[in-house]
Amino acid sequence: MSRSRFCSTERARRALLTLPQALHHAVRDYPGGATAIAAVDGDTNPTTLNHKLSLTNTTHTPNIRDLELILDLTRDQRIVDAILHPIGFVGFDVSDLRETETPAALLSGISDLLARESGLTHHLSKSLDNGIDDDEVAEFELLAERLVRAVFRLGAAVRKANREGVVYG
Repeated sequence: MSRSRFCSTERARRALLTLPQALHHAVRDYPGGATAIAAVDGDTNPTTLNHKLSLTNTTHTPNIRDLELILDLTRDQRIVDAILHPIGFVGFDVSDLRETETPAALLSGISDLLARESGLTHHLSKSLDNGIDDDEVAEFELLAERLVRAVFRLGAAVRKANREGVVYG
């Protein structure tokens, strides 16, 4: 097994995470962090929540209530990916299409993802003889899941535009 060349923050951006890592980074990236999440809940102690989300603390672990609270507030896709990826599922949220998520904007985003995926798959095909490292596999899996998610969001945006009779031009 090869050693990772990314720091934890970079890995959180470029690879699929374990559930503890995803919860940790989702809360860390949330404005106000664990303190803000605990304040919204009212029954959660922010210090205890921080301990539960620590990647080095083994005495406290998040429970299902913590998971539900964090996912509801952050809507962080990394948590969904961490839950579903190990069982071979892909999850995507199309419930909140923003005004900027027009079919044209989504197609542009898909084009960018395809360009990154193309470069990576070209690199991987050349690396097959020498071996592919863990970070390359993780980056490929993440990009593939983001691409699938983007295509489904595009479908939702096209259906929404069709229902509303929106004409882009």
